[in-house]
Amino acid sequence: MPLTRFKEQKKQTLEEFYSEWASSDNTISSDLGKAMLRVIEKANQTFIETAIFSGTSHAHLLLFTAETNDADWYVAIIANAGEYHIEYRMSKDKQPWQNATVKGATKSLDDFMNYIIIAMNESGAWAENIELKRLYMKLKADDTQVPSSDSLA
Repeated sequence: MPLTRFKEQKKQTLEEFYSEWASSDNTISSDLGKAMLRVIEKANQTFIETAIFSGTSHAHLLLFTAETNDADWYVAIIANAGEYHIEYRMSKDKQPWQNATVKGATKSLDDFMNYIIIAMNESGAWAENIELKRLYMKLKADDTQVPSSDSLA
């Protein structure tokens, strides 16, 4: 399923929102918009069955399990200057304190998609999602695709 933008932000699709950034005269904004469009395209190709609701906060793309304004975000992503950055909330049973997060970055879009899969899994928010379990198990089975612990801190 394609990433679904919150109803409150339906004035534009995610693609329209980041296309505005991509067409900016400001090089930084333009690069960010283009990179985020690549992320959205790759995410839509990767998650065929999974409902992922999203909202934007400035340039960040926030991922949720439900389309409600009072829901917590579980994964936050942004791309800039040739790097892809991710932050996710740890599952409640693994948090050393409330709302603890893990952050990471990579220069590879393919690695970044793996980070998104890992973040969604580790957040616990999509715990019952069969497609995510399948994608995560595939990553674990192929050790070369699982990022090293120094990539996610």
